[in-house]
Amino acid sequence: MVLKYILTSLFSSILFFSCSKKGQVKGELEAFQSQIITLCLDSMEYVERGQEIDSEINAPSFQWVVYADSLVCSSCKLSEMYKWDELLRKVGMYGEDLKFYFIFSPSTEDRFGFDWTVRTYAPEYPIYIDTLGIFERSNPHLPHNPMFHTFLLDENNNVLLVGNPLENEKIEEMFWQIVEEKLGKRE
Repeated sequence: MVLKYILTSLFSSILFFSCSKKGQVKGELEAFQSQIITLCLDSMEYVERGQEIDSEINAPSFQWVVYADSLVCSSCKLSEMYKWDELLRKVGMYGEDLKFYFIFSPSTEDRFGFDWTVRTYAPEYPIYIDTLGIFERSNPHLPHNPMFHTFLLDENNNVLLVGNPLENEKIEEMFWQIVEEKLGKRE
């Protein structure tokens, strides 16, 4: 059943590109999904409500990763976290079985602005700050295309679904199908 979702995810992603890029996108997605993701969260700074704290990492059934690399404006992405509020409220019923990890790897030029935004904006949800680029180095198969930087992992860190459910209804539908199949229907 998981293979069905992966193939559906692959097909949906390919539809968004011109014919000339289909092969390239398909190849990137297949390479990305063929290897497990190493999260290495214990090597990153953990910030909750603008304060750095120690985190305890448990192995949930599903992990949704939202990654902002050094090529994007990390401060901008951080200030847009409120867009996740509704989805995060909906998944709250699953507790520790479904975790969201927001990982930011700000560029050196963006670091001051990013730190200021973290401390003053104090996002409602915990974030991980990867100042050393450990996430990307640990996952060399991670495509550089930001379209692939939002994805769902299973308990073994296999990529099940790629895409942003906030920007694509089909991705959100597939997300709920996968989660509800394993964890039960939401209320």
